[in-house]
Amino acid sequence: MKRAFLAALLVSPASALAADYVPPPIMPLPNAWQGRSTGVVRILDKLDARVEVLTLAPGQTGHYKSLSVTLRACMDRPDGIPHDSAAFLDVQDGHGNGQPFTGWTFANEPSIGVFESPIYGVQLVNCQGDKVAPLAPPLPAPVPAPPGLLNNVPQAPAPSTGGPDAGDTGSDLTAPDAVDQGQPDIQPPPPGPPSNTPASHPPSPPPGTLSAPAADSPAPSDGAPDAVYPSGAPPKRR
Repeated sequence: MKRAFLAALLVSPASALAADYVPPPIMPLPNAWQGRSTGVVRILDKLDARVEVLTLAPGQTGHYKSLSVTLRACMDRPDGIPHDSAAFLDVQDGHGNGQPFTGWTFANEPSIGVFESPIYGVQLVNCQGDKVAPLAPPLPAPVPAPPGLLNNVPQAPAPSTGGPDAGDTGSDLTAPDAVDQGQPDIQPPPPGPPSNTPASHPPSPPPGTLSAPAADSPAPSDGAPDAVYPSGAPPKRR
């Protein structure tokens, strides 16, 4: 299985081995904002837990009881970066409950720019509607491929159709068999007739038989006296 897979890689075209260049994604600038024609502001009455939602256009003022909210501008993030909305508000309480607030407030970070009041809570919900000024800056140009990247595509080796190359050492070639070349098999010569020359040593007895030593033949000695018979072999019985 592995050999078949490696063989398929060797004979595959170069386009299959080439990696396509993928440019980085085009994203807006991180500080880009897009103006919107409508802003949604939520008002919480802390006395009776009532919630009032005001939908205002830039320059329009909304009222809830003694509270007045004026929307100066409303913007949100363009597509491609984390969404958020920001509005420039003027908030005042006619009864003097809390300090007047003028500044930017954010939908995802309501702790930035808070109207401090013991009775009312004001929070931006989002900015919506048509795109108006200020417009988001144009997207940056796509990044081209680095020079020379597409020229260094690895090429697949061409399959060999002839004999071995000149630089091939032939280490992977095996020697042909003698039968393949038409040469006869070499057999060992048959054994010749036995020679009449007497052997210098007596022939060995057949396997499984023991030859008894001669009666008068002395026991072999290595030169050291025997422990039982120091004078030599035992005397013969008459």
